[in-house]
Amino acid sequence: MELDLSAFEEGLRYYWCEIERRSAEIQSRERTFPELAARFAARNPPYFTRAELMQIIEWKYTDRRWCNRALLGLRRVQDDRLRELTSSIGTVHLPAVAAAVLRGAIRGVGIAGISAILAAARPDLFPVIDVFALTAICHYYDPPWTRAVPRDSKGRLQADERSYLPYVDFCRERSAELSVAATEPWSPRRVDMALWGIGKRLVDTREARAYCIDGKA
Repeated sequence: MELDLSAFEEGLRYYWCEIERRSAEIQSRERTFPELAARFAARNPPYFTRAELMQIIEWKYTDRRWCNRALLGLRRVQDDRLRELTSSIGTVHLPAVAAAVLRGAIRGVGIAGISAILAAARPDLFPVIDVFALTAICHYYDPPWTRAVPRDSKGRLQADERSYLPYVDFCRERSAELSVAATEPWSPRRVDMALWGIGKRLVDTREARAYCIDGKA
């Protein structure tokens, strides 16, 4: 059963409800995240500063170990190189090319962090990939590509670079459909937020199909 506009709107509400349950620090990061796109676009050429990349990494990597690893990798990259890397993504629309620009450039930043940087820069083009969003897609749509998404030792879906490209396509397709049905535009980033909320609720209530949460068909 595919999701309609009302389901996505409800998912978006659940997303913000979950954020409101978290610490003031996390809430602040979440509410300032959309400002990054405007800062990025205001520069000529567009680029992110080191401080903004730190903000993105701390927003995405809520596990302190992963966050520290990514921040350490960021510290090892010169300012000029960071500016060069992020200015390159300003004019790239293709997700494979955009991801390739950042791949391996900052040690400790994998596809989850890369997707966050891309979405922070161009939310109109790129979504953030996340386990809860993948769970929602698996449960309600079950496209063939989700069967190849890797899993952790407990059978839970894990974001990887191979799944990123079809995930971007999926979010872009939904954003186009929802923008027609709604009174305001839906960006790929807005779609991923709604999918996160939908997937989180499925996991919390254990309503997701078994395959989507523990790998059992």
